[in-house]
This record gives sequence, structure tokens and C-alpha cells, in this order.
Amino acid sequence: MNGRRWLRRGLLAAAFGALWLNVADDPPLRTAAYVMDVAPTAATVGLITAAPAASELTVRDEAGAVVATARVTGPQRRHQLRVAGLQPGRRYGYDVTSGGERYAGVLRTPAGTPDEPVRFAVLGDSGGQPWWVWLQRTPLWHWPARLGWFADAGPVTQMGKALAAWQPDFVVHLGDVIYPKGQQAHYMSGFFRPFAPVLRDAPFYAVLGNHDVMDAGGRQLLANLRTDEQIAATGGRNLSIARGPVRVLVIDGNGERFDAAHPTHAFLARELAAATEPWLVVAGHFPVRSASRQRDRADLLLALLPLLSEHGVSLYLSGHDHAYQRFGEPGGDEPVLVVSGGGGKDLYEVRPHPRAAKLASAFHWCGLEVRGRSLQVRAQDVGGAPIDAFDLPLPAGEALARIRRQNPARGLRIDAWK
Repeated sequence: MNGRRWLRRGLLAAAFGALWLNVADDPPLRTAAYVMDVAPTAATVGLITAAPAASELTVRDEAGAVVATARVTGPQRRHQLRVAGLQPGRRYGYDVTSGGERYAGVLRTPAGTPDEPVRFAVLGDSGGQPWWVWLQRTPLWHWPARLGWFADAGPVTQMGKALAAWQPDFVVHLGDVIYPKGQQAHYMSGFFRPFAPVLRDAPFYAVLGNHDVMDAGGRQLLANLRTDEQIAATGGRNLSIARGPVRVLVIDGNGERFDAAHPTHAFLARELAAATEPWLVVAGHFPVRSASRQRDRADLLLALLPLLSEHGVSLYLSGHDHAYQRFGEPGGDEPVLVVSGGGGKDLYEVRPHPRAAKLASAFHWCGLEVRGRSLQVRAQDVGGAPIDAFDLPLPAGEALARIRRQNPARGLRIDAWK
């Protein structure tokens, strides 16, 4: 009798233990509709479904009239719904239907004019995961995770709400979108759900961080956040985004060393030489200078910083260190260097640095907006408390004289800006 009792207990214990084994597949990645890209006369909305399905996008003007539609007719999981024939500088409503689900959002097309207003947000290193994601392959936790019963990581969710409330035209993510290894199984909890409130109305242009490329070299990020047109044009690893008087260059700096032989160096040099926008902003993942774990990067000081200075770049943005750091003052010989890696993962401590103008270990994001003859940069924590604020003036003095010699078209635009 005792033997039977112990056998039953053993079987029950084994059955209970089996519920905690990683034997199930990860829940399939699925998203709400999200804006992938907007141009003055076109836009692309993305959707990833749990099972293959057809989908339809309908775009309406402010009066409610249908102005464009797009369809994916063959059953598939990844949907890129592109519409053309839109009007510049307009606000449209859209909805996407697929598999009995309906998603709604807003498309704001840029005006495409040299002096249009620009308003965009910046953050980095947001891809923290909630505790339950490590159990989503076990029989006990798989279906609750698949059905979305659990909350996502608190700081990342707060960041998504803060960005949505600010209503940016677009968002530049400075890399490490997904921890720990950029795997597809973690995009739903680490990115698409926390940032859904802003993704439905504004595109994210994301830098490839070192964690994003750990699995398949970053193909997951490219598949999820790059349009087919962006990949066809540049391979998708680097992007050039122009909005009115601002051009943002999103660069992939991954690799052992950044120098003239790095694949991104030629892209950056070419784009900087051709850009005519008064303000040039470069967004990478790795800091040139740092008062935190990474410290200063000798290769970036030697090969990247001089290139930025030569072409009159106003601002270099990076992440990688989980804190806020600013080096340099606006209007100097070098671009202002900002490290904005407090997007929702754990925070790093900061230490004194002889060139640091502002340091803070805090979850935060930055808002950039053109106001008159300056590009305002405001860093704030997720509660809205200010961390740092500075204005980037138009190039002047010797910097402007150099631009006039090297790039007369850009010099004329700076001279004409009011």
C-alpha cells in the first residue's frame, strides 16, 4: 500500500514538473496594425498575424471619404499594405481588417516642403522583457502568454504611453530594440505591445543595436520594421530620413571596428556630402564618448567624429549605455553628442567625465522639434520631469563658410532659413 501511495505521489510530481518544461513552441508573433513609413504622397502600414490570412487597408480623409485602399489577397502572416496618391501635409484615418480583426490609426503625411514643421522622438535600449516571457514555452504558461493575459515590462509600457501622448511625426530608436538576443519570440512582449499606442500612428526608424544582431544578424528587425522599398534601396541597415529642414541618418555601426573600410562609412560619407538640409542628425547605437560602462571609443573618435565635424553635423545620437549623457555645447566645432539609452531596460550608473555637460541615470526619452532658427532638444523622464534641454542653432561662422564651400546647395538653404 505504501509503495502505491509513493508511486502516485511520484507520478503527480512528475506531471506537475512536466508543466514547467520548455517543450512548447514560442507563441507566434502577432501585432496590431502599425505604421512602417510615411511619405508626402504614400504610406505603408504593417501587420503580422498569428496565422496566414488576407488583409485590407482603407484610408479616409478628414471628411470620412475613402481615398485609397490596399489588399493582401493571398493568405500570409506578414502584411505590408502600401497606398499611394495621398496629399502632402494631410491627416488621414485608416483601418486594417484581417481575419475578423479590425485595427485603426492615423497617417500624417509630411508636407515635403523645405520649411515644414518637424517633431520627432528619440529613445534607445528599450527591449526589456517581462518575467513571464521565459516561461512561455512551458505547458503551464504557454496559452496564457499566447492569449496576452500577462502585463509587459512596466518601464517599457510607460515609455510607449509617454511617446504616444507627445504625438511625434516619427520615432528614432537608437538600437537594442529587443533583449537579450533580438529573437523573434520576444518582439511581441518587448516592442509591439508596449509601443502599440504610438506605432499605430507614427513610424519607428530603428538603429540595429548589438543585441538586435545576435540572432541571424538582425534579420528580425529588418523584417519587422523595414519596408520592402527601404530594403531594396539600401539593404535596410542604413536609412536616410528627410523632414523639412532636418535630415536624420540612421546607421549600422556593428562590427569590431569603425573605420573607412566599414560598410557604413561609405554610406554616411555619401549622404552627408549630398544632404542639403540645414540640420543634420546622425543616429547610431554606439557612443563616441561615454561616462558609463562603455567609456570613450577610440575608433569612433578617430574615424566617425571627424567625418561628422567636417560636414557640419549638429547632433550625434546613440544608445548602448543605459543612461542619459550629453557631451559638448551647441554651436561648437564638434557635434553635440547625446547618449539616450534609458528606454526601459535596466539602468547603468554614470561617473564624472571631463567633457560631460549633463549626466543622469534615468528612464527617459528625447523630443526634438524645430522652433525658428533652432532645433530644440528636450530630454525628460517617463513621468515628464525635465532632465536636459538645449537648442541647436543653424551652422554659423567658420562652420557655415566650410559648408558653403563644400555643399553650396546646403549653404543656400541655411542662408534662406527664417
